[in-house]
Amino acid sequence: MNKLSRIVLAAALSISALSLSTAEAATLRADATIDGDTVRLGDLFDDVGDKAGEQIGRAPAPGKRATYDANFLYRLASYHQLSWRPASAFDRIVVTRDSAVVNAEMIRAAVATELADRTDADRLDVDLDNKLVELHLPTGQAATLRLESVSFDQVQGRFNGVVVTPADGPDQTRTMISGRVAAIIEVPVLTKRVKPGEVITAGDIGFTEVRMNRIGAELLRNADELVGQTPRRLITANTPVRARDIQQPQVVNKGALVTMVLQHKSMMLTAQGKALEAGADGAVIRVVNTMSNRTVEAVVTGPNQVAVMKPGATALN
Repeated sequence: MNKLSRIVLAAALSISALSLSTAEAATLRADATIDGDTVRLGDLFDDVGDKAGEQIGRAPAPGKRATYDANFLYRLASYHQLSWRPASAFDRIVVTRDSAVVNAEMIRAAVATELADRTDADRLDVDLDNKLVELHLPTGQAATLRLESVSFDQVQGRFNGVVVTPADGPDQTRTMISGRVAAIIEVPVLTKRVKPGEVITAGDIGFTEVRMNRIGAELLRNADELVGQTPRRLITANTPVRARDIQQPQVVNKGALVTMVLQHKSMMLTAQGKALEAGADGAVIRVVNTMSNRTVEAVVTGPNQVAVMKPGATALN
């Protein structure tokens, strides 16, 4: 309110003081909250009797506010013959329209559900461009929503669409939304440091969440792929594991003396050999016969034991 308006208001207060002395006494209310689409006299003033229901104008939109200053309130009181005048030019009341709210969390959840079938993720982390978005509905309507025209670029991790509120009914509003989506997966990790040679058990395994765009094709997603394996090099706790980080436990070490077994029909021959390669159970390695210095291929069948693949006794001679 400018200086001239304040002077005019002060003059009007002086002139009308006598005429107001016979009007109904009224008290300006504190800031008010209403739930209808009309502002009434009783929303602004207390002690107005049967005049409380008289309409003074349309309410603000759901969730919005309207401010009535001293000049408007004084003219309103005079029109309705209320015994009220502002204590100062700064008197005012703020009227807020109550609402049912569709908030950002509800929208993010709806987007995650909508896009769930379009990715291989365990869950989706949705980030709206307008992080504080709130959609306000009249209090008589349910705070529900549905999505329309949702498009999703998996490479860029971007989406856009339309939020319809409420989900059903004749009086709906449509609001454009957009944002980013991160595909989250659960992957197995070791809960402690495991060194080469140590066998991983089910009790050593936990899970952590990672973003799909930050993993490679070799990252293991199934805990069963870890059980019974051993690291090729030290694996620290809570680190996602790649296929090339693990191997089957070596039951034959390179340079170890092994028992060479040749099974031929009903006859079994054995000899001592030296492993030229390390190998896990079932692996094919090269072994040299320590007596004949002959090298053959053999299958690892147990700790420091191999089965000679080449038939005939000459392999052991």
